[in-house]
Amino acid sequence: MNLSELFLCFFFYSFLGWLYESLVCSIFGERRFINRGFLLGPYCPIYGTGSILCWLVLKDNANMLEVFAIAAVLCCVVEYITSFCMEKVFHARWWDYSSLPFQLHGRICLYGGIIFGGGVVIVKFLIQPTLLQMTTQLNQSLLDVLAVVIFAVAGIDILVTLGSWKGLNKHLSIIHNAIYDKADGTFSKLTDKFWDTPISSVVEKGHGIFIRVQNINVRLSSNELHFFRAFPNIHIPAYEEIIKRLSIKEKMKMNSETKEHQEVDCTPDTSVEDVIQ
Repeated sequence: MNLSELFLCFFFYSFLGWLYESLVCSIFGERRFINRGFLLGPYCPIYGTGSILCWLVLKDNANMLEVFAIAAVLCCVVEYITSFCMEKVFHARWWDYSSLPFQLHGRICLYGGIIFGGGVVIVKFLIQPTLLQMTTQLNQSLLDVLAVVIFAVAGIDILVTLGSWKGLNKHLSIIHNAIYDKADGTFSKLTDKFWDTPISSVVEKGHGIFIRVQNINVRLSSNELHFFRAFPNIHIPAYEEIIKRLSIKEKMKMNSETKEHQEVDCTPDTSVEDVIQ
């Protein structure tokens, strides 16, 4: 297997992982469609990484039970490392299994290990041989071009996603600082009256959300809100209070359920600044 074939297999398993995550979270979790994944596109690289790693390690192992056990451990290691690194890099907790039995630090759980182990068994003994047979029948130049195109598209997706995450943090920081400054340096001094009037400070328009704080208009774009749609239980410690009080997660859930984006009127006379005063 050359590099192009390896990358195409990686991308294929990343897509299957996205499909699995989206279906499970949509049907058994939120009971609404969830476009799962950190990236904007329909793929979860963690699944591609786990699948290819397990295949490379276990490709010569014909013992199904051993493949299941080793794959379960390897995939859990990949998931744990991914969770830890993403939390340290982005300062956010993307998933948490703390409520499930037999979990470790909320990053991995026995349930996930069993699913991953069973999935790799299917990959090794059924899907991967079929993929290899298909790729050998295709022209190598076509495979190379396809790999380059997908790599370029994924690269653009990564850049756009990182830019969206940076923009989200920048806008949440602006909101936080504006409210913090208005409270004379003590965030806890904010009255309940402020938080009881979210409609006067939040405007939903199109696929974005406009928030007005002290005559400062902040727009959270659709790409920035993607993280809340993909990870409904995402936890961003630095801005969790702001996210909670402005009901951003709830608004994303409501919009996903109704598939209608209703605009709430916000007049210049009724703003966050007026409420705080």
